[in-house]
Amino acid sequence: MLLALSGCGGSTVDNYCKDLGEHRKQMADMVSSQSPTALLSHLPMLRELADKAPEDLQDEWQTFLDAVEGLDKAIDRAGVKPSDFKDGQPPAGLSTTDQKAIADAAGEIRTDDVVQAASGIEQQARDVCKINFGL
Repeated sequence: MLLALSGCGGSTVDNYCKDLGEHRKQMADMVSSQSPTALLSHLPMLRELADKAPEDLQDEWQTFLDAVEGLDKAIDRAGVKPSDFKDGQPPAGLSTTDQKAIADAAGEIRTDDVVQAASGIEQQARDVCKINFGL
C-alpha cells in the first residue's frame, strides 16, 4: 500500500505528511484538549489540511469537516460564541430551539460515520506519515 501511495501522487502524499508534521503540536493540543470547542478553534487548520489531503482521504476529511462546520454554523446562527458555553452549559437566554440545534450538531460529531472518518484520517497519518495524534 505504501508503494502504491508513493508511486501514485507521492508528492501530494509527501506534502500532506509534511503539513501534518508542521501542525503536529496544534493537532496534539486539539486532541488532548478537554474543551468541547477545541475543534472549532482549530477549524482553519483542519480546512487547510483537508485541502491538501491525498485523494484517498478526501471523503474522510469531508465527512469530518461537514460535522465540525455544522456545529460551527449552529453556534453562529444562535448568535453565540463557543467560548460562551461554560462546562458544556449553554449561555443564559439561549432559546430552546437554538440549544437543540447546537446539541444536534454536536451529536453529529460523535456519529459512527464521523468517528470512522476521523479514524481513517488518523490511521493514514500513522501508517503513511508516521505521525500519531491520538484522534
